[in-house]
Amino acid sequence: MNYWVKFGIPALVLLVAVSLAWIMTINRPMASQTPVEQPTLLVNSFVVQPQDVAIKISVSGTVEPHTQTTLIAEVAGRIIEVSAGFQNGGFFRRGDVLLRIDPRNHRAELKRAEAALVRARTQLAQEESLAKYERGDFEKLKSVDPGIAVSSELSFRKAQVTRAVADLVAAEAQLIRAKGDMERTEVRMPYDGLIRDKRADLGQYLNPGSPLAVIFAVDFVEVRLPLSPPQVKKIALPGPHNNAVDSPDRSISVEVSIADEDNIWPAQLVRTEGVLDAKARTLIAIARVEDPYGLIAGTEVQPLRIGTFVDVAIPGIVLSNVYSVERHMLKPGNRIWVIDDEQRIRGRTVEVAYADARFAYISKGLNPGDRVCITPIENPLPGTRVRVVEQEQRHES
Repeated sequence: MNYWVKFGIPALVLLVAVSLAWIMTINRPMASQTPVEQPTLLVNSFVVQPQDVAIKISVSGTVEPHTQTTLIAEVAGRIIEVSAGFQNGGFFRRGDVLLRIDPRNHRAELKRAEAALVRARTQLAQEESLAKYERGDFEKLKSVDPGIAVSSELSFRKAQVTRAVADLVAAEAQLIRAKGDMERTEVRMPYDGLIRDKRADLGQYLNPGSPLAVIFAVDFVEVRLPLSPPQVKKIALPGPHNNAVDSPDRSISVEVSIADEDNIWPAQLVRTEGVLDAKARTLIAIARVEDPYGLIAGTEVQPLRIGTFVDVAIPGIVLSNVYSVERHMLKPGNRIWVIDDEQRIRGRTVEVAYADARFAYISKGLNPGDRVCITPIENPLPGTRVRVVEQEQRHES
């Protein structure tokens, strides 16, 4: 009896429980299955139409002076006077005196040269007079004795006269040099320009060749622009036959600007350097900006300073029958998401004729009236259904 209570009853309960569980399992109702609809994405789109687009090539470069000069002392002496504007950034007109060198020694040399010239002229006059007297004596002697002849080529003081002429020429040259040294004690500006780096000051003793300042011209500046081969094909650049700076009819009007600023400076693309850079494989074009500091015309303008990194917009060729889309719509592999008639997105591989920082211009792969998806979609699947919230009829570039 104790054995039945201990083992039989629990086994019977377990058997009944298993049986009930099995009966409930086989008789359970079937679960209803509700199909899950694929979520519909809300997107914006626009309808593309072919158009002719005049592209602009954006290139960056640094503003550089077209003429930069290191002024050096041509005569020795101490600086006794400097102009008030002789400092870094000082502006001077052509011919303005920057500084003066002590002229006393050079003035003394000038007087010595003048005196030497007087002596040379006197000596020449004396030798010519003596030669004249000798020729007169010879004519008198010849009238007495017609058969007499000139004894030698040195007769009539020819050698003395020749030496006196040479001494006169040397004295004149020395005077010219002395006058030049005297003039060079005043260091003048060779053109309208700015002082970039002052290297001498009041009281300093100079030897010939001592640097005084680094200056640059401000009538115009240049921007060197590296153009890649694809960019070169998109621009009607000046050729080797019309690379002259003074050929405005051969230049191209461009715009110079600074990033994050509203100022724009008109410029001209005047020439190319004619050869490709061996390392970068680029062609250097030169843009010219007139009066960048407004100093020549005396007008109040925002200066375009030397050393500024600028962006230059160059008008390029006209692309015919292309579709313009914003650059972010172009996915890796030159693919674009297009919305078909069933409101599903489809990937389309396109051919890009040109692309800049904002737009891509597509020549093949799109058709007139295609709807391009504007809204960025993370990892979209082809055929995903979408619902267009807003549809633009045209897209302006």
